Amino acid sequence: MKWSQLTLVGGLCMASWLSATSAAALTLECKNVAHVPVSMAVAYLDYDGKSWMVEGWYTLEAGARANINLDSDNNIFYIYGEFQGGQQVSGGGGSLDLPIYYRTFKYVQKPEGVERPDAVVSFSRGYADNGMAVITLGPINQSNQ
Repeated sequence: MKWSQLTLVGGLCMASWLSATSAAALTLECKNVAHVPVSMAVAYLDYDGKSWMVEGWYTLEAGARANINLDSDNNIFYIYGEFQGGQQVSGGGGSLDLPIYYRTFKYVQKPEGVERPDAVVSFSRGYADNGMAVITLGPINQSNQ
């Protein structure tokens, strides 16, 4: 299922904001409120401001919380997620289509492309405040499980 068919508590990315002291990195505080695990990838501009980095796969079990620290001082990031059972966190306003590689943790998105991706998916845009954001994933529609 695509983004528009998911019910995400408080929206995908901006459930609430935390204020950072003077962190130079981008920190995403993620929580999975769904009843199944979710695996996700994150895209962001690297410190040079020119290179798109894609990191994945971060897996959060049902009810789990985790912080993801990214090498960026940009407050805009993109996220794509797959819940166990096939529902997705994807698309929406300002989304970005990027290739994904299920067995690769981190790669630079090159303009000319890279080797044949496993898929091209729509990453949802998120915003951080002073380098921090809270992302709430779920709940998902259990009737489709």
